[in-house]
Amino acid sequence: MQPFTAAYPLTMAAAAPVTGHALFPVMSAVGSLNTAGVLVARRKSHRQPHIMEIMQLCRVAMESAALTIWLLSDPDPDVRRVRCLEVEMEQLRHQKQFLVIDAENEAGRGDRYTPQLRAMNAEHRTKFNGVFDAAKEAYSFAKPPSFTDMTRSSARWIDTHVPAHDAGEIATAGMEGIARSFYCYGSSFVHGYQWMTGYAQGGTVFALVSDALAVALNMTECAACLFEAASRRPGGARSDGSYLPERFESTVAAWSKELFSA
Repeated sequence: MQPFTAAYPLTMAAAAPVTGHALFPVMSAVGSLNTAGVLVARRKSHRQPHIMEIMQLCRVAMESAALTIWLLSDPDPDVRRVRCLEVEMEQLRHQKQFLVIDAENEAGRGDRYTPQLRAMNAEHRTKFNGVFDAAKEAYSFAKPPSFTDMTRSSARWIDTHVPAHDAGEIATAGMEGIARSFYCYGSSFVHGYQWMTGYAQGGTVFALVSDALAVALNMTECAACLFEAASRRPGGARSDGSYLPERFESTVAAWSKELFSA
């Protein structure tokens, strides 16, 4: 039995619950950056720079990648398991809120739901609430840090664990300062605030887009390397079907030995 499953059998009873938990956010980050890349590539053919869209996608990618890094970056496996539980319980809290809203919508739209579907949804809510309430009663856990703090913490971790594949960009410029800055002004685009447009005159916006792409890409690459390091045995070989670019192998090997030997 996995240590996480043994410690917290009511939640995440999977084959590899910690790495499994850390996989989705980095996948989300990669997907957001892929879409940003599509928009960058079509800027000339469509005569549209897609500045706001790229900023939003980079903000989402950086935030999602930071979650994977926060979950996996502590060398103590007990800390990693506790962080996984904290995030899992926070996700369940959000899921509970969704189910409450969904039940209200279902009650107000009677013709849309068959009796069988209503019964199935009610059973699902009952089972979910039972697991959620039992987990809250059984486990002690804290609320995970805000995404603002998590992004800063993950960027700081990268600064103190500069990846071996870095060609000097991270070592020279650092991650924390740029990540904090972009997280702040990126929020302007995400939430539809216009205050940032005052700082994007005379071509300055293209420097901001460059920073956004750079910090989101670096954060996501580090998250992917960290996930790969956690997924392999220390010193384990690259799998034959791996999609991870080979230039990251030195980072994966170093972080695997440093963080996951225990």
